[in-house]
Amino acid sequence: MAEAHHQLRVAGERGAVRLDIALELSAQWTVIFGPSGSGKSSVLRAACGLLPELEVEFKRRAGDGWLDVAEVPVHRRQIAYAPQGAAVFPHLSVRENVGFAGAAGTEVDDALALFVLGAMRERSVKGLSGGEKQRVSLARAFAVPGARLMLLDEPFTGVDRRMRDDLLLRMRDRAEAEGVPVVSVTHDVEEALLLDADVVRMDAGRVAGRGAARLVLAEECARMRRVLGVEG
Repeated sequence: MAEAHHQLRVAGERGAVRLDIALELSAQWTVIFGPSGSGKSSVLRAACGLLPELEVEFKRRAGDGWLDVAEVPVHRRQIAYAPQGAAVFPHLSVRENVGFAGAAGTEVDDALALFVLGAMRERSVKGLSGGEKQRVSLARAFAVPGARLMLLDEPFTGVDRRMRDDLLLRMRDRAEAEGVPVVSVTHDVEEALLLDADVVRMDAGRVAGRGAARLVLAEECARMRRVLGVEG
């Protein structure tokens, strides 16, 4: 197993959920999978410093030691975060939204190309569809300069399946090429399987299983095969 690049522990009450989760992140792409209300999104938001009511221990490997990320101001944590839902600034163009975090022109152009947004770069986001706005939000995360970790919360809400399948593989390749590990949240079995990622299965605020997608999600895979009438 690869060496861990981040350690994250989140504990405390968030609504009706009592969170108690400890993770060592070592994979290039980790998927947090689980039903609605299991605490998946809260884990990402806690890592970003957005839930101060929770107890958070968050460390990043730094050479032979560890940096205590939880003690670093939120804006200096070197995290790229795409929250659940299309988070865009309605008064800005697509290009301005993507570059909002201070990305250089070439970084913005690369992100626009990655998410097939080049043709609409100067358009206002007000007239975009939900799926297009979602792609703008993702492009902004991929354009964040100096990111050391990327957190994506239900990244493909509103994006059609064909576009999602294409983007997933391109996103995975880009993140791997740039050496930026990714943690994404989903309840979509196909998404986890396509990524062939390390899957953390959550239930009621706790880790209920972890490992390769086809093993951890074997029950869901079998259910999908039955629905589709596929043998084996």
